[in-house]
Amino acid sequence: MGTLIRLVLGHLSWLRWLGFGAYRLRSAFVLYRAFFLMFAALFTEAEVGQIWNSEIATRSLSFGEWWIVLVNLVFFALDVYTVFVLARFTIRYLHRRKQAKNLVHLRVLLPRNDSKLDNEKRNEKDFHEAIGRGEQLYRALHETRDLNLYNVWVNRIFWGQPHISFELQYDKQEMSFVIVVDKYYQAIVEKQITSFYESAEIEPIKEEKRFKIKEPGYFANGYYMHTGEDFWYPIETYKQIEEDPLNNMANSFAKLDKEDKGVIQLVIKPISNSWRKEAAEAGTALFKGKKKGKGRIPIIGPILGAIWWPFKVMLTGYDPETDGLGSNAPGASGGDSYVRMLASEEEIAKAIGEKAIQSGFDCSIRVLAASKNEVRVQEILNGMFTSFNVFKGDGKNYFENRRIVPFNRINIPILIHNFHYRLWNVLEHKSLLSCDELATIFHFPDAKYNKIPTIKWLDYKVLPPPIDLPKEGIILGNSVYRGETKPVHMLDNDRTRHTYIVGKSGSGKSVLLEYMAGQDVVRGAGVCVIDPHGDLVEDVLSRTPKERAKDVMVFDPGDRERPMGLNILECKTEEEQDRASLDAMEIFIKLFGNEIFGPRIQHYFRNGCLTLMADEEEGATLLDVPRLFIDDDFQRYKVSKLKNPMVRAFWENEMANTGDREKQEMIPYFTSKFGPFVTNTTMRNIIGQTKSAFNVRQCMDTEKVLLINLSKGKIGDINAQLLGLIMVSKINQAAMARADMPKEDRKDFYLYVDEFQNFATDTFASILSEARKYRLNLIMAHQYIAQLSESAGGVAVGQKDSKIRDAVFGNVGTMMNFKVGAEDAEYFEKEYAPILSAQDILSIANYKAYIKLNINNSTSRPFSMESIWDPDGRNYKIAEIIKKYSRMKYGRKKEFVDAEIEARMGINNINAITATAKADPTVSDSLLGDNPIGTTPSPTSAAAIPASARMAPPVDPTKPLTAKVAEEKAAIAALPKMPVPAEMAEPTISVSVKPEVTTAAAVEPKPEAKV
Repeated sequence: MGTLIRLVLGHLSWLRWLGFGAYRLRSAFVLYRAFFLMFAALFTEAEVGQIWNSEIATRSLSFGEWWIVLVNLVFFALDVYTVFVLARFTIRYLHRRKQAKNLVHLRVLLPRNDSKLDNEKRNEKDFHEAIGRGEQLYRALHETRDLNLYNVWVNRIFWGQPHISFELQYDKQEMSFVIVVDKYYQAIVEKQITSFYESAEIEPIKEEKRFKIKEPGYFANGYYMHTGEDFWYPIETYKQIEEDPLNNMANSFAKLDKEDKGVIQLVIKPISNSWRKEAAEAGTALFKGKKKGKGRIPIIGPILGAIWWPFKVMLTGYDPETDGLGSNAPGASGGDSYVRMLASEEEIAKAIGEKAIQSGFDCSIRVLAASKNEVRVQEILNGMFTSFNVFKGDGKNYFENRRIVPFNRINIPILIHNFHYRLWNVLEHKSLLSCDELATIFHFPDAKYNKIPTIKWLDYKVLPPPIDLPKEGIILGNSVYRGETKPVHMLDNDRTRHTYIVGKSGSGKSVLLEYMAGQDVVRGAGVCVIDPHGDLVEDVLSRTPKERAKDVMVFDPGDRERPMGLNILECKTEEEQDRASLDAMEIFIKLFGNEIFGPRIQHYFRNGCLTLMADEEEGATLLDVPRLFIDDDFQRYKVSKLKNPMVRAFWENEMANTGDREKQEMIPYFTSKFGPFVTNTTMRNIIGQTKSAFNVRQCMDTEKVLLINLSKGKIGDINAQLLGLIMVSKINQAAMARADMPKEDRKDFYLYVDEFQNFATDTFASILSEARKYRLNLIMAHQYIAQLSESAGGVAVGQKDSKIRDAVFGNVGTMMNFKVGAEDAEYFEKEYAPILSAQDILSIANYKAYIKLNINNSTSRPFSMESIWDPDGRNYKIAEIIKKYSRMKYGRKKEFVDAEIEARMGINNINAITATAKADPTVSDSLLGDNPIGTTPSPTSAAAIPASARMAPPVDPTKPLTAKVAEEKAAIAALPKMPVPAEMAEPTISVSVKPEVTTAAAVEPKPEAKV
């Protein structure tokens, strides 16, 4: 306050310097009386009275002295205004610099929507309607200035109105549409954008990925743009332009190199509607044949006008009614009558009138370019400036490029500084633009009209999640919609309707399966993972907590030293035997096709399986099937065990009456199908064991974790397929066997099958339609839908069967697709109609999916989902320990398995067996069969079968059997215990074995694990 008083007294001293003497200016103190009253609190009452009643305050001024006082008042007002403006400018600048830390950079992406269906929906009006949505957006944003009383007054006086930066950024040969706004207004701006552009996706840009115009090694330059005519003159808008003006601006970036950068920035600030009156007057003046004058200087203009007014009236005959209007029509009287004018002038007047009824924004427009080539920078700038010519029309406004100062060393740093902090109107001329003008300059693209290849489009259409999205259950991924992220949960009851996943290789299927299976393992659920590649099993195993180590069974056929048995013909009841024989037949049809494994061979195969399974004592394996047809003694022995009259009739009537020629043609052809598995040591040691390494039914009921590693690189394609088919069949048999237990006791068991087309048989159709009631929940994934038809069993070469495909789409409750091909996109388009088109489905990015989720036994409408990549929570050390524990507990030593299978196949010489038996009197004759070798047995009795046909055990002819047994017992006892590292203190795992000798040749018993 004291400073302001000193300014007043300073003006009085200035008057004394002019020769009038401050002490004679009584009237001056009358004019300043208000100022003294305002600051009277700074003085005592006596001091104020002394000043007020002095001689200076009682004298009068002459007419000339009055003019000096007025001039001083003008300068005083100018001083006050200058101080106020500078102070407010400083405050606002510092405030904006501080607020720059709170600025949020938002990239706006839109889908292409250029499919055939989208193009058919469009019409000729779309071009203007598309940009018209941008005009409505700016109108809505204008209302942010009046959100609350704080914005209206405090911001307007001190901090300034909020402003938003719209930017067209080109970097790394991509053009992005970016909005920079204060975090306080982020939600408002996002909602306004998505309300007018429903398909828009708004993604925040991380600070390290934000656009930087000036980087080390780059040269930069730029201008600011402003309108060249009075603000009421509009530029050429989209309503008058025949082509989308965005193409001109985007084309300026079309030929830029990878190292070139460019940006067009519009920093806009909503203003009040007070400008409309002056603009309307200008438009009216043109209709009257007059021209509106330039605007006056704020504050100073009116004062100078008042001083000049008396002279203007006396000297020029000034008419107040025509103030600011000048006639430009020949013979015009200067009155209010309208005059005839040219059509072009009338259009301009109308355009001014249209602009005068819209909301307005003060704008700072900047164009900047950067490149590693200094000459190239100027070329880019020239191209961007030239693109603004599209807004220039006859008689209308246009844009000029200007520098803040004429020296680049000063201009460029200031301009880059203003751009970086998104400052509005700092040392620059502003432009007043209406909503339709802004929409013409900056609007979001449309694929039909903006075919510029550099535009960055949304990879796929983002869809909102359902309202009733569950909040409990397993997490599938995240729904990211309009900046809001929600986890996509799936309830356990909804998973009984199965889950179907389709996507190209590398699109994210295995990531999703790993994340789902890992959650099931951690929460203690029963899980089986069938993986034809091996990586999925390893990743799930790495997520297994040590508390579940004893629940995990890792089936790895590539482990040749300790093979685990897997026998599809291991059955107890007749119902299980019938089902197993049919499943086994389907497996071989799947492997070889219906033409190769035809009806007659299927007939042989099924009867052979039923015959082998009838012998409950010695069991049956797939390796015994070909022997049944080529070894007559073995055949008679197995037939003697039959109880099924129809199967016995097959052997005694049909096969017995088959001619030798037909046998010579059919039998070798039939047995050759088993050759790849019999001759392959790895496969022979797995499917040749009569007892499977694990009980699948027990695994399901006790919620174990069964990991099937069918890596094709280790065991081959057809071998992996056979084992996977057997595993699926056994799981289905175990699920159906749950019919003997109450519903409430059936625990959920989740079967994950990757590349499931390799294992797709009628068994899968049965699981999809019937296993739900037995709580077997299937999660299947593969690459494309046609695989289901191409891989169907029982189909001739070149033909397709849609049975499995129809079963999948007819029964699954939840389906999702990652990135797919054109054929699958058309198929899913029918499932997702009318929300998604085939083009939308084709455009989806990797690790993102469209999903129809089963919610409370009802399928939701499709929505988009992102996979979750969670590298945390893995422990490969524990995974390795669990694998060792599993192979020691469930696997058997190779030499014992080899010996057992060789005996079953009758490979050992019967004479050697006989000689050994005679040499060792402790060996019972029962080992050789009920009938001694050398006698003639009856053809109808079991004793008629030689010992070689009755699963003779392997022996070393040079050693007695008792010594052989003792040797194998010692070998078993010498098995090392599995080491347990410190990382896995609980549970403590050790392995001990309990020998069980079931035949004369000792077969390695299965070890028991102690925890």
